[in-house]
Amino acid sequence: MKSSWTARGAGLVALALVTLACAGLAAAGSSKNGTAKAAANPFAHYGKITLNVWSADNQDPGPKPVIEALARSFEKQYPNVTVKLKFYGLTDYLKIIQLALNSNNAPDVAEGNQGYGTDALLVKAKLIRPLDAYVKKYHWNKYFPPGAIAQFKWTPDGNTYGKGNVYGVGQFGQSTGIFYNKATLKKYGFTANMMPTTFAGFEKLMAGLRAKVPSSQPIAVIGNKSAYESMHSYGLVQGIYVPAAQVRNWIFHAPGARYDTPQNIKALGIYQGWFKKGYFGNDYNAVDENEAAAAFSKGKGVFYLGGNWQAQVIYAGLKNNVGFMNMPPGSSGKYVAVGATSLPIHISTKSKYPDVAAQFINWQIAGPNSAQLMYKQNQVPAILGAPAPPKNAYMASLAKGWQQLVKDNGLTLFPDWSADTMFQYLGSQLQQLTAGRTTPEAMAKSVQANWAAFDKRIKKK
Repeated sequence: MKSSWTARGAGLVALALVTLACAGLAAAGSSKNGTAKAAANPFAHYGKITLNVWSADNQDPGPKPVIEALARSFEKQYPNVTVKLKFYGLTDYLKIIQLALNSNNAPDVAEGNQGYGTDALLVKAKLIRPLDAYVKKYHWNKYFPPGAIAQFKWTPDGNTYGKGNVYGVGQFGQSTGIFYNKATLKKYGFTANMMPTTFAGFEKLMAGLRAKVPSSQPIAVIGNKSAYESMHSYGLVQGIYVPAAQVRNWIFHAPGARYDTPQNIKALGIYQGWFKKGYFGNDYNAVDENEAAAAFSKGKGVFYLGGNWQAQVIYAGLKNNVGFMNMPPGSSGKYVAVGATSLPIHISTKSKYPDVAAQFINWQIAGPNSAQLMYKQNQVPAILGAPAPPKNAYMASLAKGWQQLVKDNGLTLFPDWSADTMFQYLGSQLQQLTAGRTTPEAMAKSVQANWAAFDKRIKKK
């Protein structure tokens, strides 16, 4: 999964209005004027140097091989630079990264983690460098529209999220949506070639399936043992009624932001209703995310509502019988879902080579062949306008899902980033809601109170 508090799992059709072909990406990855000019090596004056890079994206297959391959091509482009990579698991990484960046042997480049749990602390301690000059130089604001780039912004005191300077950018796109089993749909008289294009249509499909699928089987699969997959699947309903910007403002603690709005309470009621109707079966709290994705890959249920980082596991079981789509939009016509980029990549304030570090970051997100390297590992490029994967309908659907969300500024980010206790608190409240032990109104009021307590603390600083 992707969250501020637990390890992230690892599992785009190019937009016509963004003309970034592979050659354009190569140019963006080397310099504004293209690879040929970069061959002159603007870093040669440093002599032989080592760029120390730390990452918590240690999954293989997954992000690790992509990062390694791009590091090697970066060294080939700039032969006086040696990139020394060091990988960790996220849980261990988050325990040491602040101390590491504060040491005399701080890495030049290091991933952080969005939200108040990590990045706020790194900014507050002035351990990572504002990157606004590089945003302008490399046009990162074109790769990440306002709704996406906000996840990397902080005021210099680390207290205000979503505003201020840009402190990093992310490499991979990680969003939630609907995986569907084509064979099972066909078995019950529905066709995967005519999936709903509206939320109302999707609800009608769910009801139609519930009437035909044996009651012992779920329609939609989630693994909510650790309580966070309900955050993800709820986000697919929330986005129909609550604009993504409103959710982000709540995460960012914008003045006047609230969780207990009429729109959110309505969405909570509809989500609770899905459980009352038996759409999720009865064992969703007994299995974790990975177990649920694996069970879906073996034929359980019709839909899996979760993150695109489970794409490889699901494909391994269902092969060409699996499809993916975003939740169809509501009346706004905008695609909205829980999602964000992978871990933000930062430059240490202690680095002697920030310009080399910035070029390395750009190489990782938009360097030559970067998108195709990601697709080979079932990863989705985060940048807007990345080329579509060649001759791979499944990866194309995953890529299209991310691009739709970014284009519509529809990424809500992850709700647990809103407070240091929100991961546990919101998860437990959603468990109470889905079990029918609380009402949407009571839950929304309780979550807002938890948020308000944290808001009071950060605004005292």
